[in-house]
Amino acid sequence: MKLRNALTCTVTAFMMIVLSGCNSSENTLGVTKSDLPPAQGGATGAPGTDPAAAPVPGNTPTTGTAPAATGTAMPTGVSQTAKLRFAPIVGAPIAAATPLSQRLSALAKQKGIVLGTAGDTDNTHIMKGYFSALPDGNLTTIIYVWDILDPAGTRLHRIQGQEKVPGGAADPWSSVPAATMEGIADKAIGGYLSWVSGSKT
Repeated sequence: MKLRNALTCTVTAFMMIVLSGCNSSENTLGVTKSDLPPAQGGATGAPGTDPAAAPVPGNTPTTGTAPAATGTAMPTGVSQTAKLRFAPIVGAPIAAATPLSQRLSALAKQKGIVLGTAGDTDNTHIMKGYFSALPDGNLTTIIYVWDILDPAGTRLHRIQGQEKVPGGAADPWSSVPAATMEGIADKAIGGYLSWVSGSKT
C-alpha cells in the first residue's frame, strides 16, 4: 500500500509539471509595441523565444490539411510548385489562436494555396507567427510577426504589424475578439501572396 501511494504521488507530480509546460503558449514575445511599425517590413532578427505553441493552422478539426480543390487556380504569379506549411503559432493562447488558425486554413485554400504538413518533404515555405498582446490604457495592442522560412529554417521574408482593440483587462488576450484574429489572418495570407507572386521560389 505504501509503495502504491508513493507511485501515485510521483505520477501526480509528474503530470503537474507536464501540464504547466503546456500553458507556456500564453507567454508573450518579449517585445513592446514600439518595437514594430504597423506596416509590413523586413526587419532582421528572430522575435523573442519559441515556447510551446498554439494549434497549427490547417490542423484544426474544422479545416483539415488537404490541398486546394481541383479546378481552383493559383493566383497569378504564384508558382504551381509552391507548397506552404504553417508552423505552430507562438505567444497566443488557444482561445485566440483557434479562430486565427481556422481562418488561415480556409482562406489559404480559397486562394488556391497548396497546404503542407510537418511530415511532407516537398514544402517550399513555412510560415510561423509570433504574437503578443499588451495593455495600452483603455486599449489592448496586439503585435504580430509572421516569418516566411525555407525548409531549412532560413527566413526569406517577414510580415508584421499591430492591431488595437478596446479593453484594458488584466489579461490583455481576454479583450481580443475572434474577428480581430481573423483580420490578422487575412493580412498574413495577403502578405504571403503578394510576396510569393514576386518571388522566384
